[in-house]
Amino acid sequence: MLSINKSMVVKHSVALALALSSASALAANCTQMPSSGNTYYVINKGSNKALDVNTNDSGATANVITYDNWKPNNQKFVLNKQSDGYWEMKSVYNNKLVEVYNNSTSNGANVDTYEDWDGDTQRWELKRQSDGSFKIVNKLSSKSLTVAGGEDGANVYQNDDANSSSQRWYLNPVNGQCGTSGGGNAPTDLIGFAAQPGNDGLSTTTGGQGGPQVTVRTCDALVRELRTDGRRVINIPANTTIDCRTAPRPVQACRLDCAMWNDPGKLWYRIPVGNTSCKSLDSDTNQTFTVNRNETRLLVTSNKSIIGGNKNSSLRGGTLVVYDAKNVIIKNLKIYDVNPALVEASSGIEVDNSTHVWIDHVAFQKISDGYIDFGNSKNVTVSWNRFFGNNNQVCANHHWYTNLVKNTEVTFHHNFWDNAAGRNPKLYGANTRAHIFNNYYKNITYFSVSASHGAQGLVENNYFENALRPHWRDGDGYLSASGNKYVGSSATDAYRDSGDAVLQDVNMYPYSLQDPSSLGSIIDQGTGPQ
Repeated sequence: MLSINKSMVVKHSVALALALSSASALAANCTQMPSSGNTYYVINKGSNKALDVNTNDSGATANVITYDNWKPNNQKFVLNKQSDGYWEMKSVYNNKLVEVYNNSTSNGANVDTYEDWDGDTQRWELKRQSDGSFKIVNKLSSKSLTVAGGEDGANVYQNDDANSSSQRWYLNPVNGQCGTSGGGNAPTDLIGFAAQPGNDGLSTTTGGQGGPQVTVRTCDALVRELRTDGRRVINIPANTTIDCRTAPRPVQACRLDCAMWNDPGKLWYRIPVGNTSCKSLDSDTNQTFTVNRNETRLLVTSNKSIIGGNKNSSLRGGTLVVYDAKNVIIKNLKIYDVNPALVEASSGIEVDNSTHVWIDHVAFQKISDGYIDFGNSKNVTVSWNRFFGNNNQVCANHHWYTNLVKNTEVTFHHNFWDNAAGRNPKLYGANTRAHIFNNYYKNITYFSVSASHGAQGLVENNYFENALRPHWRDGDGYLSASGNKYVGSSATDAYRDSGDAVLQDVNMYPYSLQDPSSLGSIIDQGTGPQ
């Protein structure tokens, strides 16, 4: 890039001032995560002025300032989420990317715009704060986008984050109101099978987009809105936990001794299904014992979006049941504490006989059965989720049954399976087609990916760290694996099965493969609610 001096002073013409006076008022500052591909004003919290490309700077690296938001093209930026989870901000005015000048990692380094050369200095992490504003952090330097003052023409630069309002920003859609993308199109950060047309008549997955926005704070309200016919965007506010636990309900369960899992002195209880005997479940007796469960199962009907307001938006003791539905989005939420001391006492999310489902940026922890289980479904994408396996109430202190994919077409990308045992995921059934790419596996003690009973899996560019059976052909399953990184015990594990022709009978979609060695901090920081 060229070395160039930039003026920190802007001399807008009288015509621009007149345009400012006649411009329509800006909508309230928005707190929702942006939709990739849409156009935004980037508004500073402290000054309420807009990020602005200096039109008086005709050099190759036009300077970035802030100015009153009179809504010209040099204050409009297209935000595009990249496959590594970071964002590019492209100016509508000059079609260049916002970057830190000259690859600097120093405090005070200037922010400008330059041609897209795919550099880390041109990528930014959007970190939503508890007040709904965003910290915009440069990928290369890990420093925050900062403005020098509150006057028109104040310079923009990077600096260590000091939790200052000059380092906090709102992302306001140019078209549409807060919480909308200005139309009925699919979110452009949606990748995978959920983005494709299906046999259900839908061209993609939009959830409740176009329907009314509703806010819920109680389990009863959530149940009511989920069951309401028609489109709904159901918002769980920032820093809100919806507690769906009921009064204890006694059930009969089989008692298991954890000694067989090298965890002596602990008992674990499993609810038998159908005519299953306790001894067939590895109990030392067929006698059952009375235990309590307290979850609520919440039926999700078609055309719904369930969206958390920030990283502290949670659903406790509730199972989202997507059954015989289509067009559902579940996003930016923590789901936890679903009968964590039992087995077969409900899951986090169940998707069965459904189509066009997108589960994105959800964290799961301490759940009785599968964190997400799928059956007989198509056009499904699971992205940027975190599956916490630690649970000291079960044998060996970690979760055993994370994901079952049975006769389902699903894409898994940029997820984190963190300290679990098995089913990460388990692929089962002749109609299962799973594409698993750019995910992170850490400390998996039983098996990572398995395929059986005719299931097919394409496993690409994932990172396996001390993860047993990285991709295991468990009997008559089919697996193709390439580009993966294996570290620790994964590097010598014998169960890295591959070589099969898979996913030849489905239409694939555009996607980018990231070097798995770069996934660590991106997946660690970017998964789960933001």
